[in-house]
Amino acid sequence: MTAPASAALTAFPDVLAQLAALPQFAIVQIGAFVGATDNDPLHAFLTRTLGDTPASGRGSTAVLVEPVAEYFARLRQAYAGAPGVRFEHAAIAESAGTRDFYRLAADPAAHGLPAWLAQLGSLRADRMTALWDRYERGHLAAESDTLTRFYRDHQVVEPVTCITFDMLLERHGLTHVDLLQIDTEGYDYEILRTIDFRRVRPSFINYERVLLQDDEAACRQMLRDAGYTLTDWGQDTLCCLPAPGDPVAPHRGAASPLTR
Repeated sequence: MTAPASAALTAFPDVLAQLAALPQFAIVQIGAFVGATDNDPLHAFLTRTLGDTPASGRGSTAVLVEPVAEYFARLRQAYAGAPGVRFEHAAIAESAGTRDFYRLAADPAAHGLPAWLAQLGSLRADRMTALWDRYERGHLAAESDTLTRFYRDHQVVEPVTCITFDMLLERHGLTHVDLLQIDTEGYDYEILRTIDFRRVRPSFINYERVLLQDDEAACRQMLRDAGYTLTDWGQDTLCCLPAPGDPVAPHRGAASPLTR
């Protein structure tokens, strides 16, 4: 783990607090699922900041991306009435088109299994085989076989619409992103490496690290080369963009999305 640039930037909640203090902010969440879950990193923040306090965050934007129709409908419902929230029914990939998406078609909680099992949908066909074996199996040895058997018995492969990250920004008129949140079950690096950081550099990026496996080192190096400081926390890595000549403060240069 790279040493954090500042104690103020070592925790994801601190980043959200900093964004809430801005006159307005722009957030993109790729892999939003249904929104209101116990482990969603943004739902409580966005509904509180944009919905419960209308005077706060006026003009702020949150673009939430989810490719599965069933989950997308629940996502819209979870944010009903929250101003500034936009939705994109698509997956983000290297190119536009249609791709196979691998997911669970049954409700695991109804079968006495962890609800998070439904969150493992991915563009990667090996999400519940090779990736599971290299990460979850070691942590869930006692119940791993039960979970994977249930998943295999109830898995569906369905076509989803894919667009690129550039297309997403263009569709929603975003020229800056304050926070890019990615959780795509092993596809995070494939998305991150399509970003032209010379054109758009989110002030903060939070992505799921633990499923990158052999791609993790390359992902970390790419983000460091783009100027980010990396801090590992939980299953994720938080990337912060420091200001030129100031390793503590987040980026506030002329091109900074944090500058208003």
